[in-house]
Amino acid sequence: MLLTLGLAPAVSLTASGPETLTLNDAIREALAHNDRMVDARDRLEQADLGVHLAQSEFKPKVVPNIQGSFGQSDVANQNYRVDVTQRFATGTALQAGIGASTAQIPSPITGDPDVRYYNADTTLSLSQSLLRGFGSNAAGRAGASARLQRDDADRQLERTEQDLALDVAVSYYRVVASRAMQQLSAKTLERARKLVDASQARQAAGLASQLDVLRAQQLASQADIQVSDADAATEDAHAQLTLLMGRPAEAVFEMTTEIPAPSLTTPLDEALTLALEKRSDLQSLVASASDSRHALDFARNQLLPQLDVNLLLTRRQTAPSFADSFRIGQFQFATFFTISMPVDRTAELVAFQNALIERDRRDRAIEALRRSITDDVKHAVRERDRLRRSVDVAATAVDIAQKEIDVAQFRYERGLSNNLELVDAESNLLAAESRHVAAEADSAVADLRFRALIGVFDPRRGV
Repeated sequence: MLLTLGLAPAVSLTASGPETLTLNDAIREALAHNDRMVDARDRLEQADLGVHLAQSEFKPKVVPNIQGSFGQSDVANQNYRVDVTQRFATGTALQAGIGASTAQIPSPITGDPDVRYYNADTTLSLSQSLLRGFGSNAAGRAGASARLQRDDADRQLERTEQDLALDVAVSYYRVVASRAMQQLSAKTLERARKLVDASQARQAAGLASQLDVLRAQQLASQADIQVSDADAATEDAHAQLTLLMGRPAEAVFEMTTEIPAPSLTTPLDEALTLALEKRSDLQSLVASASDSRHALDFARNQLLPQLDVNLLLTRRQTAPSFADSFRIGQFQFATFFTISMPVDRTAELVAFQNALIERDRRDRAIEALRRSITDDVKHAVRERDRLRRSVDVAATAVDIAQKEIDVAQFRYERGLSNNLELVDAESNLLAAESRHVAAEADSAVADLRFRALIGVFDPRRGV
């Protein structure tokens, strides 16, 4: 049976009526249009840009530098130069530069330029850090942090999807349950009105008292209030659902009234194993702890003195023409060392101690989260089983309440009792049906929460 939801004039209707919206459809729309998902995707894109920026550090850098006149050769200090730099993850830096600049020697007699020539500079240098800055951990620290942030943004996107899907499921089942309560309350109201008519007729025939009529009228009044409450609850749940989906509040669609019975029966031991293996927040914390160890190694490396070895192949000389400035030959080879050790290393020592504290803090956070996950899974298993039992008990209560009405109706129609038993039976039936609908919705939502808790809930694959 289908329910038509929406309180405004129908929009986007097909030839056969409003569209039928399943829970999977609602979740897909929310994942595509909800503001939370837009923000999460923006954070992921920013993290991707950060990775791209960090990777660009190890790409060749070409820097042309030209400062010259237009067609004039008698202007001094014209520069024509190109520098190419390449850094490697090992801390090696390779730099090549080629250039020429114009120069003039004025005449000692007239002061006018007498000799014009070019200062040529072609240099190929290789620099390697031997202590501070050596190794991929030191040179690639920025890239490692950027990749960690990117992975964490990806896991955060996954958690946002799960949280949003759960919110949609809660709102969806609220609409279904509220609409079911509308129908149940309407049926109760209809039966109450019939009971009022029957009680008044029996009173006129001298078979019932005024108290019987008042009891029936009280039952009808209560059923009318419950119908109004169910209508308001349906409106609120419908508005919440459309907000999560990114639809206008007046959107009209149909929904199935069936609330699926939970099918996941994962035992406690397996649930604990899955949760400790697949929970994205625990994975993020483990990755963060691993990064803190790399940060500690980096801070320890920064305590070392700077010791670099440099290899140079260079040609620096004068040339009579611009073309001669770039000829091959007459290169000289040179080697030298660079040693640097600051006396005050307070900043480096503080950074090292902070990295050490951060490593220990994240290790403690992992253990605390694992204990918390274990406790949460145990509680979720108990809650899952309790709600499933509640559904069965509520269904049994509905059957008993229905039989109670049949018996009370039979006794009332044959004059074996007044309508007090029938009024009480009607109230009991409505209460039992309300508890049954609420228990089914709570159990369905608890099943989804349990799947998210152990890390196996993927809303994109369907609920």
